[in-house]
Amino acid sequence: MRGPPEGADLCARVAGYLRAHHTMTIATVDPVGNTPHAACVFYAVDEDLRLVFLSKPAGVHGSHIGKQAPVAVTVTEQYVDWETIQGVQLWGEARLLGGTAKAGALAVYLKRFPFVRDIMTRPGLADLMRGIGVYRVTPYRAAFTDNTTGVFGREVLEPVTE
Repeated sequence: MRGPPEGADLCARVAGYLRAHHTMTIATVDPVGNTPHAACVFYAVDEDLRLVFLSKPAGVHGSHIGKQAPVAVTVTEQYVDWETIQGVQLWGEARLLGGTAKAGALAVYLKRFPFVRDIMTRPGLADLMRGIGVYRVTPYRAAFTDNTTGVFGREVLEPVTE
């Protein structure tokens, strides 16, 4: 994700926030029944600020995404004081990866979560992990909420793709 030159500071703040956190809530919609679904998953961030996550393709959000689908994502912490709320919202496309794209994205994920490599080799879990899908969310729009800058502080970044 690359923003316009005037959005470089905002892009850097979004990147920093995403790299400092580990879980995202991904929202999908069933393409047949139009039923929404949200799930919390671990994610890793690649050099282009695309989010990589693992999931079962037959699970609810995996079946909603299929090969690719539009999604919304939030990354935030739990807050008790609304004036300290910070977080990132993303809108983009999630895609089930295969081939070299899958291998590259999985390497990014395993670098951030090395314990998953151990899970992949455990008896009983190795078969389960072979059936896990590797997904990548490519954002086309991002918003950074920072209530420490004022009431409902929010900035939107609409990246320019090259």
